[in-house]
Amino acid sequence: MTEETAVKKPFCISKDEINLLPAGSFPGKISVVSSHEGAERAARFLSGSRMLGFDTETRPSFRRGESHPIALLQLSTDTHAFLIRVGRTGVPFALKRILEDRNIIKLGQGLKHEMVLLHKELGVRGEGFIDLLDIAHRLECSPRSVKAMAAIFLGIRISKSAQTTNWGRSFLTDKQVLYAATDAWACLKIFHEMRRRGLVGDAGKRHR
Repeated sequence: MTEETAVKKPFCISKDEINLLPAGSFPGKISVVSSHEGAERAARFLSGSRMLGFDTETRPSFRRGESHPIALLQLSTDTHAFLIRVGRTGVPFALKRILEDRNIIKLGQGLKHEMVLLHKELGVRGEGFIDLLDIAHRLECSPRSVKAMAAIFLGIRISKSAQTTNWGRSFLTDKQVLYAATDAWACLKIFHEMRRRGLVGDAGKRHR
C-alpha cells in the first residue's frame, strides 16, 4: 500500500459526534442537603453502598490568583444523588467516614486536585477513590472529559452549561441541581459500563 489508512481508535469521539447523541441526565431522586443534620442522614443512607459517583463544585474564579472553597460535594448511587452544600453543612463524622473508607469505592474524574482540597479545606484524607482519568489515559480515550466519556461509553450527550455558574448562591437553580447530580452519577455509570466491557477489574486502581 502506498497510502496509509487512518484507523480511528475505539474510544475516541469528536465534538460533532457528541452533538448528534440524545441528551441524557440523571434520572433518579435528587436531594439538596443544606444542614449538618441533613448531611448526617445522607451519609447514613449512603453508608451501605459499595460504589458511589463523586464530584465537587466550586464557585468559578475569573481573576488571576482568585480561588474559592468547595461549595458542593456530590455523591450518587444509581438512583439517588445527594448534593451536600459543605460550606453550610460541614463534614459530619458519618460523611467523613464514607470519604475515608477504602471499602466504599468513589468514582470521579480528574481527582488529584480535589483530593488536595478535601484534605486542606475539609480535613478529609480520601480513601477508596478511583479516577476515571487514569483509566481514560490507559484506554487512550479522546477527549477525556466526563462529557466525552459519557458519550463514548453511555451513548448520551450531557450538558455542561451550568459548570461555571455560581455554586455559592443562596439557592441552586433547577439547572444547577440536575447538572451536579448528573456529573456524579455519570462517573458511576461510566465505570459500570467499562467494567461490563471487561476494560477494568472489579475495583480498578484506587487512590490512596
